[in-house]
Amino acid sequence: MLIPTIGAEIPYRVYLPPCWNPARRYPALYLLHGYPYDHTHWDQLGVDEALEAGIRVGRWPPFLVVLPGFPDALYVYTSGGPGSVEAMIMEVLIPSIEARYPVEPARWARAIGGISRGGVWALEIALRHPEAFASVGGHSPALSVNRAPPAYDPFTLAQEADLRGLRIYLDAGDADWALEGAQRLAAILETRGIPVRLAVHPGGHEDALWARALEEYLDFYAEPWRRLGR
Repeated sequence: MLIPTIGAEIPYRVYLPPCWNPARRYPALYLLHGYPYDHTHWDQLGVDEALEAGIRVGRWPPFLVVLPGFPDALYVYTSGGPGSVEAMIMEVLIPSIEARYPVEPARWARAIGGISRGGVWALEIALRHPEAFASVGGHSPALSVNRAPPAYDPFTLAQEADLRGLRIYLDAGDADWALEGAQRLAAILETRGIPVRLAVHPGGHEDALWARALEEYLDFYAEPWRRLGR
């Protein structure tokens, strides 16, 4: 599907759980792709297959997954605020999803995560809008090459923002150039007494690592939704 915006359209796909019931309201997980991928990145990692299997056996409660894609000019060369990916997600995508699908429009029912450049976006968005999300995940977040000004910089936001109640997960490979940035961000959060999970997986900055860790990612996002049952 496409969401029209000023000067661009956002392609996106929505995963619906196998027990989908339009009369029920569900949590929603927003997953952002890496660069230079598109909205099919998580599909290539096997997210649909993992969700189908896990939800059917009761490992995770049913929830929607929204997989948007963004043009490089927006994704790589903006840092937040008006006209950026942040604005598209907060002002266009989430309201559109919550108007179109029976998702719960509440903080506890929203989570966001991303890979590499998408991991930076997920962190920037959640740390700037902690009241909007229950959980955020940065998977091999490309923090070391992020040149955002302080107002949009996850390192600065981690030092200053009120992040009470926001669940945070960071990970990278042991041979991943993104590991140092993830460790640095985790250290800032820990110094402030903010809980954060930091995982180091075998491997580099690569699809093989993210595919192997996919079920761990989904465990994290689904954890607070388990009380909903099947």
